[in-house]
Amino acid sequence: MEGKALLNATAAPNLATSFGEFRLYPGRHLLVKDQEPVAVGSRALEILIALTERPGELVTKDELISRAWPNTIVEESNLRAQIAVLRKALGEDQSAARYIAAVPSRGYRFIAPLSRSEVKIHPVEEAAPNNLPKQLTRPIGREEAIGILEGRIQRFRLVTVVGPGGIGKTTVGVRVAEELSSSYQHGVCFVDLAPLSHPSSLPSVLASLLRLPEITGDPISLVSAHLRDKHMLLVFDNCELVLDAAARLAETLLREAPGISVLATSREALRVEGESVYRLPPLDMPPLGAGLTAADALAFPAIRLFVDRATSSGSEYAFDDDEAPIVTHICRQLDGIALAIELAAGRVEAFGTRGIAELLNDRLRLLTGGRRTALPRHQTLAAMIDWSYGALSTEEQTVLRALAAFAGEFSREAAAAVTFDSVANERDAPVQLAQLVAKSLLAVDTHGKAARYRLLDTTRAFALSKLQEEGEVGPVVQRLAKYLCETLEHSHEEIETLSSEEWLSKYGTHINNVRYVLDWAYSDDGDTEMGIALTVAAVPLWYQLSLVDECLACVQRALLGVDPGERRDGRARQVMHLYRALGLAQAFKVGFAPQAPAAFAKALEIAEHLGDIDAQAEALWGLWVAQVGMGEYRASLDNADRFVRLAQSGLDKFIGDRMLSMTLFCTGDFRGARRHADLMLARDVFTDIPPGGSVRFRFGQSVSARIQPAQLLWMQGFPDQAVRAAAAAVEAARTSGHAISLCEALARWSCPILVHVGDLATADSAITELLDLAKLNGLGPWEVFGRCWKAALLIQRGLPERGVPLLRNGLADLRRVKLFNLYNVRFVCSLAEGLASLGEHAEARALVDAAIGSSEEKDELWYITELYRLKGDIFFQRGDGDIAERFYLQSIELARQQDALSLELRGVMSLARSSRGRGDRIGARELLAAVYDRFSEGFDTADLRTARAMLTENP
Repeated sequence: MEGKALLNATAAPNLATSFGEFRLYPGRHLLVKDQEPVAVGSRALEILIALTERPGELVTKDELISRAWPNTIVEESNLRAQIAVLRKALGEDQSAARYIAAVPSRGYRFIAPLSRSEVKIHPVEEAAPNNLPKQLTRPIGREEAIGILEGRIQRFRLVTVVGPGGIGKTTVGVRVAEELSSSYQHGVCFVDLAPLSHPSSLPSVLASLLRLPEITGDPISLVSAHLRDKHMLLVFDNCELVLDAAARLAETLLREAPGISVLATSREALRVEGESVYRLPPLDMPPLGAGLTAADALAFPAIRLFVDRATSSGSEYAFDDDEAPIVTHICRQLDGIALAIELAAGRVEAFGTRGIAELLNDRLRLLTGGRRTALPRHQTLAAMIDWSYGALSTEEQTVLRALAAFAGEFSREAAAAVTFDSVANERDAPVQLAQLVAKSLLAVDTHGKAARYRLLDTTRAFALSKLQEEGEVGPVVQRLAKYLCETLEHSHEEIETLSSEEWLSKYGTHINNVRYVLDWAYSDDGDTEMGIALTVAAVPLWYQLSLVDECLACVQRALLGVDPGERRDGRARQVMHLYRALGLAQAFKVGFAPQAPAAFAKALEIAEHLGDIDAQAEALWGLWVAQVGMGEYRASLDNADRFVRLAQSGLDKFIGDRMLSMTLFCTGDFRGARRHADLMLARDVFTDIPPGGSVRFRFGQSVSARIQPAQLLWMQGFPDQAVRAAAAAVEAARTSGHAISLCEALARWSCPILVHVGDLATADSAITELLDLAKLNGLGPWEVFGRCWKAALLIQRGLPERGVPLLRNGLADLRRVKLFNLYNVRFVCSLAEGLASLGEHAEARALVDAAIGSSEEKDELWYITELYRLKGDIFFQRGDGDIAERFYLQSIELARQQDALSLELRGVMSLARSSRGRGDRIGARELLAAVYDRFSEGFDTADLRTARAMLTENP
């Protein structure tokens, strides 16, 4: 095969292979039919040559791909596309192959009889020279685009490659023309329209390139007459500045000269009849969050281009696994624009990739120093974009500058709101957007329910600089801020009526715009009043995105901008909202410390001054949350009662029952907690929520409602129901996409339930998910919670030597962050259990005694039965059986008073072990059987399996 390929490469130009009506000249890369060249791309022609070199033999797919795409990895679909092009050129019906037969899954055969001979070359077959610019390097990552365009130019006589400046239109267009040049008898003529000083000179320039004599008449008529009997490809490059003239000339030539084809490159389509428009996409980049190795990253053209240009610029740059994420970030910031990537790669020697990544905010100054041989507009990024900007009308320039205020995607309505004062009429906004899309200065995504627009980052950076030069930043940002405030205030009404995915899809993209406006509002030239208003409106957005750190920082900044002496009701209401947000953000960032209830108390004071019942309810809810977290159960019960007295809507009554159920659970009143939990779940409030109702409490209350009863169900002797409730809560939280709700569901309910029932493998998975989620979203207190559960699980699995030191540290951190002190007692029990198993009975007992004293002092009695049972276990392990049984009986009695059947079973099992130790096996068995028989479910859970095993032992 290699020998034949070499023979073909050096074959005499008059060596011909004849078959049917065709004559193939392998040495000249030419296919002729009836003395006329056949228009077929170079790759398809190379495939035909390879097949005719081995007539009747199978030529495999791999062989054909390596022949047509040397040193390039392509998909098999590219080969199939070229075979289809070839068959069409040969006039072949695929259902009855005359020349090329497919061998399924293997390759292709040339099946027609052929002959080889030397023939005299007919003059018309001589290929004409072309004036295409020489490309010193092959295009990277454009194989698919080049293949598509080769096929298009053979089906359509006018093909326009459209895209923003710097994306590589000229590079691709020249490469396509090179591939097709041998198919055009009279060659290729390349016309660079960029330097034209006036559109009317275009026909004369083309006449000059065609070497026509000087004329004094109409140059279009002369060019048309010259090309009328020619078979030629014209390449019109950079049509955007002379678009109308290029369109008129192309249309005339296509009508007057039937053998002419035109390949154009432009920022926008020519809009000529019969035109096929191909929008050149950015270079492919790795997806977001892809942790790729260097080898994986190099599969993406944007990365390959960067590395190729960086290593060819004379630097000693080495691309490895550590460099892969940095280069990926750079290419993504540059939107996959080839010119921008090349310019950035050229700065590697000066700044390194990390330096480039840091300097990209000033990308217009960074990305300079292109090739000296490049056109002036391609030597710097700013010059390239300025070239496009200068081609816009004054109105289009004004709109583009205004759109630069958007830091991400935006809708048509948003664009109209921000450009309203910039455009003669608001109804013109769709027209202006369409024009900017057509000119490749605005990207559009039409896959959703409504079109979404975005300026490429490079274009936005340029437009922002122009916005500043024109002194228009203030008015434009003011309009954007007004639009965001109105939109986000409306979003408050839809937090519970839309799914989290729908809500975030609709409103989540505003976060970048909020950041941009707030940064400007608090700058020296900004507007603090506007910043305060937008901060208040954006609080639900931060919480739905679980951006607690950002919310806390922005709220604190807004409060610093408030004049303490200002008494206006409007300002007081803003301050009240800010203090409520401050309390919640402090709670979830640093844990429940005095700052959180103090902030809620201030919000309550203002709400009472304003006489705002709804605002008082939310402030009371916040106070209650903080007090439960800090272990102040008596105060939390008082505030829950106050909340219920204020409750007016069904939603408020639902939340009031939830608050009472939670507080009563903490105090050990499980019957009261269950009563209010049942009332809560009986209220179907989520089908009729008052406007803004749910957002006042910041969380999806429907998710929290499913969470709360889970542990209560386990304690009351319904393990299976508890597991299902916890699983449903976690799934609802996971579906919501709200990280804080999912952390709460995992940490407070799923993990303890799974540990209680002995499903340690699933518990381990839940803990891992909690840790990953907390770390990813910067939720430090929940990360501490996850570490405590990880340590407790090690102790539960019989690895106290590993779990005890981890839990010591975790408990210290948990006390420091003051998150959900309710669970300190649960982890104290685990730590004491681990210490006792290591023989550290004195320390274990001291821990338990301290926890009992603290629980009784604060009325935190939900786990008091386990503390007494564990104290009995410590005495039992030391050999003090009588003392141990006293504490077991106390634990059992408290469990019965609390209606905590699962905790009663644990106490009875400990007592039964002790009783057997002193010989009372029958009494112990009867006592255990009496409790075991009261269960109606959960017989496959750990405690019930252990109890059953104890009951089946020989008495």
